Amino acid sequence: MSTTELPHLPTKLKDLQSLSLLVGCIGLVVLLLSWVLGSANFYQGYLVGWLFAVSFAAGGLMILCIHNLAHGGWGYLLRKIGEASALTLIPILLLFLPILLSLDKVYPWAIRDANRAYVYATDPVVGSKLHYLNHGFYWVRWALIAVIWSGGAFLFSHWSRLQDKTGDMKYRRRMRFIAGPLALIYVLTVTIGSVDWVMSLEPAWFSSIFGVMMAAGHMLTILTFGIVFLIWLSQWEPVKTAFTLERQHDLGKLLFAFVIFWTYIELSQFIIYWHANLPEEITWYMNRQAGGYKFVTWLLMLSQFVIPFLVLLSRGTKRNQKSLMGVAAFLLFMRVIDLYWMVSPSIQMPLTRELYPVTTKAMSGSAFHLLDILGVVTFGCLWFGLFLRNFRKGPILPVNDPYFSINAEIKDAEA
Repeated sequence: MSTTELPHLPTKLKDLQSLSLLVGCIGLVVLLLSWVLGSANFYQGYLVGWLFAVSFAAGGLMILCIHNLAHGGWGYLLRKIGEASALTLIPILLLFLPILLSLDKVYPWAIRDANRAYVYATDPVVGSKLHYLNHGFYWVRWALIAVIWSGGAFLFSHWSRLQDKTGDMKYRRRMRFIAGPLALIYVLTVTIGSVDWVMSLEPAWFSSIFGVMMAAGHMLTILTFGIVFLIWLSQWEPVKTAFTLERQHDLGKLLFAFVIFWTYIELSQFIIYWHANLPEEITWYMNRQAGGYKFVTWLLMLSQFVIPFLVLLSRGTKRNQKSLMGVAAFLLFMRVIDLYWMVSPSIQMPLTRELYPVTTKAMSGSAFHLLDILGVVTFGCLWFGLFLRNFRKGPILPVNDPYFSINAEIKDAEA
């Protein structure tokens, strides 16, 4: 099929946006109804879905930081995707409100008695953390992350639009000036967020590398999506010309690098805890070795490292569009399984329930429920619809970038 026979791209994107937002809104209504009706399974499904959407949005911000520091050709292709993704941070972070309003139903540390006193205040481990893990400070940290992340996304997008209009180098310098500090702030704030949103589901457990694990997951999520989306867009101009074989190869190598990085971080945490073998450190892994969770643990090791590592070793895979798209789509699906693996065992706590005798409402739910699938589908569609709304507002690729130019790309291709 030739390019002229394909559906007009702007119309195609608009149709996808409308469909995604429709499905996402319907799913959100069903989820919120289950919350109002008191379903214990709501909390796990909603949290996993929300974390999935955050992975795209926060990953877009990190892509912009790395690109503006490195100036690689792969970043030229991903920049507008990163900007559109990062701009979804405000609505996605606001959708955390149902969890914020139900902290005591999700997180054990947040449970309070009739006198509004924390029930685990006398616990020797959890009680010592309540100066940090408390309702008020939790809200403050969420608001701080929302302001910093969305502020960075706005600045990148604003200066990028001005650069598209003028080609002035000062906007590139401004983006590069904030990219380094913002990347460092992102690592700090994603650590704070990962502790609040996921790690505090088991408040007695701790990890100093958990934030890096979440950041690696964010990068894998946006990178796999970016590859799939770019290969699909390469049916049309200007991506068809700009998406050269070398740039595709670069994206494949970058994906390969982050697969290894994710594995390195995961193994680093596991080996440290396995070597120490201390009861207060191994509860997180104990819960992931019980029942069906053990199968999921091995599935993740095979599917997020062994299989993609062996496949992406081949130069041919990285230079073949269908193969690279297949690997990226497979890894994107496994990101959902990874988030479920992070959240569900910590809520169900199959081997450490005795540590938390006063249980949350979420703990009375089932390990797997249809609401888990609905949560991922809902937030995936909502994010994609919001992303397309932002993506359609400007050019698909930078048009007056001092380092790259669509016109120059097309002329070089014609030559």
